[in-house]
Amino acid sequence: MILTTLLMMQGPVLAPEGTGEGALTLRNPFGPSSELQIFGRFQQDFAWIDDENFGTPDGSEARRARIGVGGNLAEGLDFKMEVDFASFGASGAAFTDAYLKFGGLPLGTVKVGHFKEPFSLNEQTSSRFLTFTERADTFALGRNTGVMISDATDEMTWQAGGFWDTANNLDTSGNSTAATGRFVFRPTYADDGASLVHIGGAVSIRENEGGMYSQSSTGGIHLLDGDLVAATIAADDLTLIGLEAAWQEGPAHAELEYVMADGDDDAFSTWYVQGGYFLTGESRGYKTSAAAFDRVNPFTPWGGSGNGAWEVAARINGIDLSEGAVDQEATQVALGLNWYMTSHARIMFSVYQGDSDALSDDVMGAVIRFAFDF
Repeated sequence: MILTTLLMMQGPVLAPEGTGEGALTLRNPFGPSSELQIFGRFQQDFAWIDDENFGTPDGSEARRARIGVGGNLAEGLDFKMEVDFASFGASGAAFTDAYLKFGGLPLGTVKVGHFKEPFSLNEQTSSRFLTFTERADTFALGRNTGVMISDATDEMTWQAGGFWDTANNLDTSGNSTAATGRFVFRPTYADDGASLVHIGGAVSIRENEGGMYSQSSTGGIHLLDGDLVAATIAADDLTLIGLEAAWQEGPAHAELEYVMADGDDDAFSTWYVQGGYFLTGESRGYKTSAAAFDRVNPFTPWGGSGNGAWEVAARINGIDLSEGAVDQEATQVALGLNWYMTSHARIMFSVYQGDSDALSDDVMGAVIRFAFDF
């Protein structure tokens, strides 16, 4: 209904225009230098799970079903608001991004609202552009309400902000706050990231009102009914430190991360290493403003004589929660095959195997995802 109202307000003189990101763009809805974009994504997963520990059945889910509006209200003033219908709960709407962004300022760009804290390459890369159906464990901070300033050149990206822990309905239920920053240096950056060396780090210093910090892992299988590992440590104050690196040369790419979460007396840690190769010669896109991977554009999109882009990938991920509870360590391995039919539609096939000290049997699963965005 909101989108219908916005469209009706524009009037017949505003012609839709296709953009590079596939969004529908309406020019001049708020003034002579403004535009409105309508965008969304949908990801349907089907999972086959071999699990003797929790008895998890095979299943399917709409992993993400998002619709949003964004654009610019005036020169140097952008906005975005997006809702995920797949994550609606008892508290109502589940917002992802909802913010204003001020550009062209002397110190860079200022973002105010609900958005991702600047931590972890894996988390900063949009779910539209992941190599596997699920991210590796990086204790990612996700989206919270805050104020962030950032800037980027071809050589480096920096981001720093203050945040309040926030639920998906945009309510802040306490006084848990954080200061989070990330810096990335690119000694090599050419051909829009087709030749890339990315080295970075991030720190988040958090005041935790609840006094406890919990982490768990399903080993990449989102539908799994239980966790491979799960533990809690005391953490009135919590510090997260992340190190990250990535490399790309033509069709070959690789990345790795290490994250430590340090509580009052105990700590958790996690890491992953992954690599991939495009059999059809493409490269992953890269966005310097976010210091994260971006859209893949097939050389020959599917349809007519085109076959799209094909990618193979592998990943190993380790997580250590043993300082919170005995035997809470696990290693996960993932293999992937991705078919990018077009730049905005793909089919992903990921196989996961999790080996946990806490479980008597390994957990294996295979997930196929049908995804598109516009």
